[in-house]
Amino acid sequence: MQSVIGKLQLDFAMKDLGSLSYFLGIQTTRDSTGIHLRQSKYIQDHFHRTGMIDSKPYRSPCLSGSKMSKNDGDLLPNPSEYRQLVGALQYTTLTRQDIAYSVNQLCQHMQAPTSVHWTAAKRVIRYLKGTLDFGLHYTKGSFTLHGFCDSDWAGNPDDCHSTTGYDIFFGSNLISWSAKKQIVVSRSSTEAEYRAMAITTTHLYWLRMLFKEL
Repeated sequence: MQSVIGKLQLDFAMKDLGSLSYFLGIQTTRDSTGIHLRQSKYIQDHFHRTGMIDSKPYRSPCLSGSKMSKNDGDLLPNPSEYRQLVGALQYTTLTRQDIAYSVNQLCQHMQAPTSVHWTAAKRVIRYLKGTLDFGLHYTKGSFTLHGFCDSDWAGNPDDCHSTTGYDIFFGSNLISWSAKKQIVVSRSSTEAEYRAMAITTTHLYWLRMLFKEL
């Protein structure tokens, strides 16, 4: 690594700051098992921003089977607070794939958030409070790519679009994940699952070609 840094310094103005420990809100620690990535400090800022320091934690980021509609609740008088919080939660998904689906649902109501959407956003915050030290753990292992996918058929109550979710692992390490609404309406659960599998396969193939180039 030092030789690589030395060669880079011949062409670029740079300096070695030592081992990575904190960068853009992400904490990095190393031990004998591998590398740990967390956003504990960044998440704690959410508690201060929303005034939820003393709130009790939840065990899950959303209610099982719940669907949020744009017509639920009353419009917020000042939607900027909601947008700032959800934007911060979006960045939190860099190391917290367990809230990706919930944050995706919240992002769909940025234009006209309501009191119900705000309550759902605060539930994610309370879930994060109880799982503050969760994150990603990377260890040495095999060079095998494999993925898992699923779909929530017609899960959106407003337009009946389905949601695709996938996780992709490199060996035992999670390297890519997504929860995103499908762009067309699937006419059956089979079609929704097929679209989810096609999206996941496309991403797997892209990663395979990237690793071959590397």
